[in-house]
Amino acid sequence: MQFDTKGQRILVADGDRAVLEMLQIRLDVAGYVVHIARTGPAALEAIKTFRPAAVVMDLNLPDMNGLDVLRALNPQGGKLSMPILLIGRKLAIEDVKTAVGLGARDALAKPFSGADFLERVARLLRKPAMAA
Repeated sequence: MQFDTKGQRILVADGDRAVLEMLQIRLDVAGYVVHIARTGPAALEAIKTFRPAAVVMDLNLPDMNGLDVLRALNPQGGKLSMPILLIGRKLAIEDVKTAVGLGARDALAKPFSGADFLERVARLLRKPAMAA
């Protein structure tokens, strides 16, 4: 499966080093420019400095969970300037609803396949079709 990545910047935030490495390799091979963060505060700082086209963020980040990061990015809720994919081992329906209300565009439960992951990232970056 080919993706038109055009060197787009992706931030991956996850506290698990093995998951970070696996996702970084997948994204690197697909042609994305990847930056990683291991904590919620590091993810917030990376969003400011790295200016990613999209963010992949674990729900259970150390120091500040993914929902808290979303609240910090978007205190009023609604649409964010960049698409966010929330990932996690135990994604409860309430967590997904809260994340979407805070601006996340999609959620993906761990474990997931590399192909599914890359498809979700590509979908995040697609421009919405204009209404006719």
